[in-house]
Amino acid sequence: MRDRRHRLLLGLARRGSEDAFRRLYGELYGPVAGYVAARTTPREDAEDLTSDVFHRFVARIDRYDPTSGSVLTWLLAMAHNAVVDHHRRRRAHGAARERTVPVDEMADRLAAASDDPLGRLTRDEDLRDLDRLVRRLPAETREMFNLRFGEGLNVREVATVLGLGEDAVKQRFARALRQIRSELSTTRSRREEGGPACATSD
Repeated sequence: MRDRRHRLLLGLARRGSEDAFRRLYGELYGPVAGYVAARTTPREDAEDLTSDVFHRFVARIDRYDPTSGSVLTWLLAMAHNAVVDHHRRRRAHGAARERTVPVDEMADRLAAASDDPLGRLTRDEDLRDLDRLVRRLPAETREMFNLRFGEGLNVREVATVLGLGEDAVKQRFARALRQIRSELSTTRSRREEGGPACATSD
């Protein structure tokens, strides 16, 4: 329903309806601003980037292709590219920040669909171990988890935002989850046996 409404409003905005554009902007601003703010500091930079994203949106409004996904996903892809460019510039000046994956929500979602060790996370130690393991994943894989569990996007939408094929995203998710489950199981076993909770080397 939300996606249909956004597409309808976008179509009306393309034909010159200022009211439709204002309504569309009002619905899209929060998710986009939140996405950017979670990945960008200071706040002023996040606000500037969000403004840039909507400038790009206005400039490219006629390029939206409904077959590529929802209007929000299309805009989040622009936001993702803007954030990546921003951090590239910051790294060139020796400053960068990466958002951590929301492991508590990740654990809750996986628990609802799984009865393996990862799906039975209930203790603070488990969450700390999960956070440590996720932080060791490649940056792009961590961003996939951010989009899936933090932003609530489905696999197709994650693929669209990152500019990847859907099959590639599925494979990376599966590989990362196998790795996390295996390492988490080993970590929990060591802890229960009274040994070191985690390996000392990555």
